[in-house]
Amino acid sequence: MARRQDNKAWEDFVAWCAGRGLDAVPANPWTLAAYARWCEPHQTPRAIIKAVTEISRVHEDKTRKRIDRDPLIQRTLNMIESRHKEKKATPKPKVDLFDAPDNEETSQKTKARAKKKPSAGKPAKPDAKASRLKRGLSTTPRLVSKRRLKR
Repeated sequence: MARRQDNKAWEDFVAWCAGRGLDAVPANPWTLAAYARWCEPHQTPRAIIKAVTEISRVHEDKTRKRIDRDPLIQRTLNMIESRHKEKKATPKPKVDLFDAPDNEETSQKTKARAKKKPSAGKPAKPDAKASRLKRGLSTTPRLVSKRRLKR
């Protein structure tokens, strides 16, 4: 099974290289570092390190050169790990979408609207933004007159 995983990591690397016009054999250390950075949003650092090690083993079988020992690769993997640790250490702020406005200006506008009440003699004027939202959420299509279609 470990052999199949080696082949999977190697095949993914070769496909990635082919898609970008790069040589997988012999691979430049920069190519493997770029592949590791490309994997960063999709995989955990542990999985990336494992894939780089497996790619290096297959690469060694083909070229007798251990590419994962290159300082560029080591720095890249260390950088990926440190970024992951920073992301984990920084708590994500919890935002209530209905109570927390984006900034102070919008919160002041919201408060002002809430305080305004329509006068008894005049009908309430519909808010243009609200009417656009209402139209956007409609399940039935708007009918367009033939006059608008003709030019």
